[in-house]
Amino acid sequence: MNFEMDGDVLALADAIAEFFARRSDAEAITAASMTSRTADRQRWAALCEMGLPALRVPEPAGIGARLLEATVVAEKVGAVLVPEPAAATIVLASAWSAHEQSTGFLDALCGGSRITALCGFDTVELSETGVVSGRACVPDDDETDAVALPARDCGAGESAIVVLDTAALPPPVRRSAADPTRPTATVDLEGARPVDILRIGDWTAHRRELALLTAAELVGGMQALLTKTIDHAKGRQQFGRPIGSFQTIKHRLADMYIATEQARAAVQLAAVACEDGADTASATVASAARWVPRAAIEVAETAIHLHGAMGYSWETGVHLHLRRALTTRHDFDRSKLLAIGALSPLVEAV
Repeated sequence: MNFEMDGDVLALADAIAEFFARRSDAEAITAASMTSRTADRQRWAALCEMGLPALRVPEPAGIGARLLEATVVAEKVGAVLVPEPAAATIVLASAWSAHEQSTGFLDALCGGSRITALCGFDTVELSETGVVSGRACVPDDDETDAVALPARDCGAGESAIVVLDTAALPPPVRRSAADPTRPTATVDLEGARPVDILRIGDWTAHRRELALLTAAELVGGMQALLTKTIDHAKGRQQFGRPIGSFQTIKHRLADMYIATEQARAAVQLAAVACEDGADTASATVASAARWVPRAAIEVAETAIHLHGAMGYSWETGVHLHLRRALTTRHDFDRSKLLAIGALSPLVEAV
């Protein structure tokens, strides 16, 4: 197992974190979560210019980062709760680059001219006449231009990725804003026609990558909450002294630190297992996908409690990390773990 990371990719991760800090994106996203417009095209265009979507695209067209290294970049994205589909775009660009079809779509995806979300765990049907059927949970915002979905191609008898224009989607069956930074809608896609199709074969490996990068975003959020809560504990005075000096608070902060490091280790171990093609890759990824959201929920709840009444306010944004963790846990339900090839004993334990 090789856990060494390329210095250039780590420098990119640091540059992305500095970019967010310079723009005060964490505060801006918190404020935008109280409105109906959370996605920011200028921010996304800048991230694309830095090479984020091409992170896993092989050189010379892309950066050619390992999955392990990509998890570090995903942490920086998750730390500020970026609404744009960062992890999904990294996986989609990587999958698309492995085929020579529709290079124009890949250029638009990596160039940032179109925001395309990947609903990687919903599977629809693609008829012989090229018509889509089925239901999917898609982003519910005005900035997403297209949605990519895995599909069973009834004509070719293989798996495919279909790209649908969001402007042509029917009205949603129901909406959810449980995570206001990434609101979603369930849409009946009966009769929808794709604007692009990629016949890809087995989608399982890409689902594993998507699960890991999504979990890595949560790890970034856990780290951000730990840092934020430590700063609060240092500055908040009670009985004439910082609350961080009390032993109980110290223990709770230590628990947050341990949970964050364990979650990071679980994600990175699974990433290396996937890279090595280990027999345990499916189970390791499923374990991370199942455990990390639960750890993120515990860390977020602790952060809220240690912030006191402020933790429940919209201004601090602490609760947004809890919402992201809760929705991710819901997304990684039993059927999603089966979709990444998880072993049945592990899935039955969910």
